[in-house]
Amino acid sequence: MSALARLAATAALTTGLALAGSAVHTPAAQATTQGLPCGGERIDRTQITARSGSAAMKGAFLHVYRNGSRVCAFTNTSLAAESYAKFMSVSIWVCGRTVAECRDYQDHLDGGGYHHRPNAENYVKRGFYRTDGATLIAGSQCIRAWGRVVFTDSSGRQFAGEANSAISCPG
Repeated sequence: MSALARLAATAALTTGLALAGSAVHTPAAQATTQGLPCGGERIDRTQITARSGSAAMKGAFLHVYRNGSRVCAFTNTSLAAESYAKFMSVSIWVCGRTVAECRDYQDHLDGGGYHHRPNAENYVKRGFYRTDGATLIAGSQCIRAWGRVVFTDSSGRQFAGEANSAISCPG
């Protein structure tokens, strides 16, 4: 076997072993090793589109993790908005035992006032690149999370956007 063929075979084997080793990590292990504010299985990732008039860009992402009965959510910046100082928020709440109950709960919240902080202790306002994790113990109940991002671009336009996660029920 030529030296070039041996080198290629060694590189392929090394790459294969590295990829195989990375595939055995669980979502909880990945979250811990990457220094994320939440651990467990990621159950949702929602894009938050920030708008300024007719202009729009990916402003941030809302991530939701579940680890048994513990649920955690955080927002982090997108690459498009990475260089802008941001005000980011995240909130998470229990909304019922079924998706239908959660939809009714959301309709009730949407009917009046500032509705994204039903559980004030699970509301986090901070972050340039990422917020801290908002956490709660949901038990066997369904949850929903909300994220918001506000920033001003280099030309002075203010962008803002918010998004709700999908309703997530255990099981």
